[in-house]
Amino acid sequence: MKNLFGVVIIVLLGFFSIGIPLAVLPGHVRDHLILGNTWIGIVIGLQSLVTLLTRHYAGVIADSKGARAAVGRGIMLLIISGSLTLVSLQLHGNSALLFLLIGRMVLGAGESLLITGALAWGIGLVGPAKTGRVMAWSGMAMYAAIAASAPVANLIGEHFGFSFILASAILFPSVAGIVSILIPPTPAIGGGRMPFYEVLDRVWKPGVGLALSAVSFVGIAGFAALLFKERSWANASLVMTFFGAAYIAARLLFASTPDKFGGKNVALVSLAVAAAGQAMLFLAETPLWAFAGSVLTGFGYSLTFPAFGVEAVKSVEPQFKGVALGAYVAFFDLSLAVTAPVAGFIAGNFSYSAVYLFGLLSCAAAFVLALQIQKPKEAA
Repeated sequence: MKNLFGVVIIVLLGFFSIGIPLAVLPGHVRDHLILGNTWIGIVIGLQSLVTLLTRHYAGVIADSKGARAAVGRGIMLLIISGSLTLVSLQLHGNSALLFLLIGRMVLGAGESLLITGALAWGIGLVGPAKTGRVMAWSGMAMYAAIAASAPVANLIGEHFGFSFILASAILFPSVAGIVSILIPPTPAIGGGRMPFYEVLDRVWKPGVGLALSAVSFVGIAGFAALLFKERSWANASLVMTFFGAAYIAARLLFASTPDKFGGKNVALVSLAVAAAGQAMLFLAETPLWAFAGSVLTGFGYSLTFPAFGVEAVKSVEPQFKGVALGAYVAFFDLSLAVTAPVAGFIAGNFSYSAVYLFGLLSCAAAFVLALQIQKPKEAA
């Protein structure tokens, strides 16, 4: 298991190169490049778009070249992205924007290779029977890095300046590259290519289930503070604190449950808990009920990623697990891209609490979909 821990450390370090720019670039685009909110959205969103578009390619590399090769390429792209972003600080006007946009596109491809390769690597190291644990630990590392990036960026900026903040987005993946050398590779077992449409046909039920469950996360991350402000409730920041604490607790306590009891069964329980949390937020008349709803949502949502992921990996033969993982995680990317504006429309035209009704209905739809997942006829 120590080798799996090493892969998790690589994910943690790699995702700092994603979270740190995310924390500081909106202000940089607005205050230094003197561009408006539309360009802020383009700069931030371009990475996610490229990540989505390169998921299948990342899976093919993991299967055909080996998971460590995919991770290595991803780390290299993260370093190149950080370098391009750093160079953009020395330029002005359109040149600065161009280097920044290219850096964001490179970062998107790097993220895709890193996480797809890391998941395939971890599964290859510990075996398919522990797929759920690999996905649970890797996902926790991703969220931990994103959550810690803002305070880390602020700390570096206070002592060393803005350039060093972006330089740290080069340093973290460089250390990840060193760690990757110390972990044994797993063999590349790809035997031919599975067409993308066939991959989607195999994994769409777990993928859509994941996408629907992510609505509960978007509602809390994007609109909880606004709900509290609208109702003049104090301590809005505690909603995400409670959500995060419950999310981590579930991962630590129950990471192995999808492997022991089946991804489908764990998904059903998790979605029921998350739905209860969304219902409490929708009906909340006091901050206490909202806090309780955030705890239940975080606890339930936490295991949907590894639970549905176990089912996605089981749906394909071993030599295609990389492309299955890539396609599966792409549903999460797509969910975030679509859900945020839909939730914003609901909040703007109805109420902030209605966002959590949207989350409740999405969890219910994912529950129905999970019920339909059957054991694959041909899977390893």
